[in-house]
Amino acid sequence: MRGRPELWDRVAAAPRPVPPGIVPLGRYQIPAGARGLTVGSEPLAPGAYLAAGAGQWTLRHGAERWPGGFGAAPAPAALVMESVAVIAGKVRELHRASAPLSDWTDVPPMVNGVAERLRPHRLEEHLRFRLGHLRAVCRDPHARLRTEDVLVPVSKARRITWRTVVHLAAHSETWAARRLHGVEPARLLVPVQVADHDLYENRVVATLVDRLWMHVLARIAEIEGIDHMVRQGPELLGQAESRPDFRAKQRLYAFIAELIEQDDLSGRIEERRRELVALRGALAPLLSSELRAGVRGPYTGPPRLRPTNLFDNQVGYRHCRRLWDVEVASRPGADGAAEPAGAMDAWCRDFAHYALVLVLRAAEQLGLAPSTTEGPEIGRPGPAYSYRGHAVRLDWNRDDTFSLLLGDEPVLRIVPVAHALTWHTDPGELDQQLDGLRNAADGPTAVLYPGERKEREALPPARRLAVHGSSGDPGGLPAMVPVSPADLGSMGRVARTLRGALDGRIMLAYPAPVPSRVAGADSLARRFGWLAWRDGRLLVTRPPPAHELSGLKSALAGLRTRADAARRQGDNRDDLDRLHTDLLDAADQVAKLAICPYCLRRPPNAAAVFAPRDHDTYRCQCPNCHTGWELRRCLRATCERRYPVLTVRALSEQPGGHGDLLDEKFSQELLSVPCWQDARSYICPFCGHCPDGSSSACDRCPPGTRRLDHDGPDLQRSFDT
Repeated sequence: MRGRPELWDRVAAAPRPVPPGIVPLGRYQIPAGARGLTVGSEPLAPGAYLAAGAGQWTLRHGAERWPGGFGAAPAPAALVMESVAVIAGKVRELHRASAPLSDWTDVPPMVNGVAERLRPHRLEEHLRFRLGHLRAVCRDPHARLRTEDVLVPVSKARRITWRTVVHLAAHSETWAARRLHGVEPARLLVPVQVADHDLYENRVVATLVDRLWMHVLARIAEIEGIDHMVRQGPELLGQAESRPDFRAKQRLYAFIAELIEQDDLSGRIEERRRELVALRGALAPLLSSELRAGVRGPYTGPPRLRPTNLFDNQVGYRHCRRLWDVEVASRPGADGAAEPAGAMDAWCRDFAHYALVLVLRAAEQLGLAPSTTEGPEIGRPGPAYSYRGHAVRLDWNRDDTFSLLLGDEPVLRIVPVAHALTWHTDPGELDQQLDGLRNAADGPTAVLYPGERKEREALPPARRLAVHGSSGDPGGLPAMVPVSPADLGSMGRVARTLRGALDGRIMLAYPAPVPSRVAGADSLARRFGWLAWRDGRLLVTRPPPAHELSGLKSALAGLRTRADAARRQGDNRDDLDRLHTDLLDAADQVAKLAICPYCLRRPPNAAAVFAPRDHDTYRCQCPNCHTGWELRRCLRATCERRYPVLTVRALSEQPGGHGDLLDEKFSQELLSVPCWQDARSYICPFCGHCPDGSSSACDRCPPGTRRLDHDGPDLQRSFDT
């Protein structure tokens, strides 16, 4: 094989050469037909992920090698991975059983077994019972005497060896004076007996302390994640109460019921947090104890310890060995069933299955009405929906990505990437990962990746907007959507991404063009106010009133021409019939724009709620829930593109902000992002221009700058018609 082999880039949906440097875990797969590729000792079959247990990987083909890496910590916390694995297991069972779509959407995409996770861990109970013995061993470890040669003043030397004479002869800096009879020494290299703590047993105990410390920290993070998830319950309750549709209320109430099944969750969370914080405080001094400082490295042997006199006969060490056995038994994968590379490949697939559940439930939450009962199937047309009078389909592709289609036209590719971009990531590595994603996708794309809010809060504003803005970045970055089973806002975040793809494409398909070869078709625009003539075609600019629509056929009859045999000119009846059908379809398409994207009700008189405006823009307002939606035109001279705006009445006074703030305020009820200072102005999603950016100062647009960041999506780049 000459040159770098090609891998399947799931973001670009195309084969690409093996990338050098750092890449996201889960972005690349082995393409069909590739043979002989390995990572470490693991052979990679077609369809396998480029994955490795460590942060570095080396792809091999015969004697050729191509090194690379994923960065410092590509996998998220254990709580996230375990919960995702449980959800993915349910997805595989549904797929094997060819379950209906309703069973797929019944899978809760959140942390599983909350009550079970709040029970005391077996390892923690043993640690509390044997903590005194562990502390005693660390403070007063067993040692053996070891002889070392050290330089000491002559007055402290008690005995000398041949090494003393050799050292004295070779090092004149240890001389005090040179006499006629020889050298008078100032310091001598003499043997001394020192305590040596670097024993097999002490290395085991030092490694045990490190593992216990990491376990306690992970458990505290797990409890904090559960607490954060439970605290989102009241927020979801408020969202449910504000829903005008009883079906949407029922879905959210059921979701909250899945979350809070017991009344004493808060008390149990606080109790477990106190116990774990106490264990953390007890273990912290042991990290700098005499034992840990005395060993020169961790224990790297097999999990099963060999019998020794200390482990068998000394009480403290015997308890430490038993604690070691409990810790080994409690570790995931302690049976060694999976190799690291295989485990990471399984994690990538599990995350893709979890993302599928999120997308299916987000589609249901957004109000997409299923047209079929069949569940998704890999490589086949997926579940069909109806939304605002349009046919929608969600396909599950063979590379574990998902395609959202409006009619037969793809409007969004959803790519689950299992790399925790913001988890223990160096800022330079994060920038490198994001730069690698820029301009990689050809078309509207959303990247779903595991991420927590507390991780994003630690990032500078520019990076925080990049990893979770409104929908994407005009600089070429796809829409970055962080999701987690411990974050209940994940489903609303995905639903907002789906809304941007669907409503953005639907609303920007205005005015509806109708090409025509009929002579005199421009006269229809002069006769009917809902038609316009531009660039040789008719445009439907508003829903036609019923009385005008009924007169369309008679107006078309006046454009009919008879056949002329002498001029070899035929009848134009077929063209008129085609024009009549096209005009009715276009009128129906514009009338569908009056369907409310919030309550999904169709008004009895679409023409009454639809107000066309200049520059091919319009505004509608729902008579039922008073939600407004419209097209606005960017005021920047270099852009001037139209962009969609959704204004829910209860949220009309809410200004914009970073992505997490949008999750709290708007959930899925948002298209373009409001100005961070003035809720009446909206940021252009194509160029990022804020109408009030020059007159107000905020974190996004500081004083003296015209523009700082981009909140708008590459996602909507192809929406403009």
